[in-house]
Amino acid sequence: METLSFEVRDSVGWIRLARPHKRNPFDSLLRRDLMTVLDRVRDDPAVRVLVLAGSPGAFCAGGNLKDLEANIDAGPAYWQQRINSGLRLVNDLLRLTRPLIAVVDGPAYGAGFSLALTADLVIASPRARFSMAYLRLGLVPDLGPLYLLPRIVGLQRAKELMFSTREVDADEARSLGIVMEIHESAVLEARAQQIALSMARASPTALALTKSALNASLDSDQSTMFTLEANSQAAAFSTAEPKAAIAAMLARQAPAYAGFPPRTEGGA
Repeated sequence: METLSFEVRDSVGWIRLARPHKRNPFDSLLRRDLMTVLDRVRDDPAVRVLVLAGSPGAFCAGGNLKDLEANIDAGPAYWQQRINSGLRLVNDLLRLTRPLIAVVDGPAYGAGFSLALTADLVIASPRARFSMAYLRLGLVPDLGPLYLLPRIVGLQRAKELMFSTREVDADEARSLGIVMEIHESAVLEARAQQIALSMARASPTALALTKSALNASLDSDQSTMFTLEANSQAAAFSTAEPKAAIAAMLARQAPAYAGFPPRTEGGA
């Protein structure tokens, strides 16, 4: 793949954006490669958690300006189709049945910020910077932030970040709930792997059901969520995983799920 690399370590799939000389722009090539990886992950139950990382010092600096300039006069139909293609990727990331962790070490501007918002957890280094920079180019925020950002920071703050296009440093991003943890660049990936392994030890079916239910919660009412909870728990009990987990716990052993990763020292 031209824009990224992919490897699996101890049941954790690592996607690393691989064009640091361009600060990892988001374009049709990156979208294609990300969708290729997601197709592979969906068919590989051995991948329990996915981590999305940029390059040292750069996560994703937004759209490829030369590409945008080359297609600026393509017309509304072209741009609508192109944005819808990006939204299909966003939908695939949000519906991924595995946890997704974004590792941000450097700028996450425009589409890069939007891409980070699709993750379940974001950890960052002190040099991380976030900006909804779209309006600087006369463009509307895309890749899902009109839906995702207000649900994280609230409507008023989402408006302020989008209207002003200002830069948010790592500390403010954490205070707003965009970033969960901040770690120095030298240990950032090790911390991401540690968090990922703590999740990889969970029942894959229960984890997928829990993620799906939580994603639905902000658009649902109490009655709907209680029904979803009961249905999800019934679905979990219909698998062999609770039986294996309970028996292992009573025997003071690790659950014997197929492909279960070994427990390592330390935890999340």
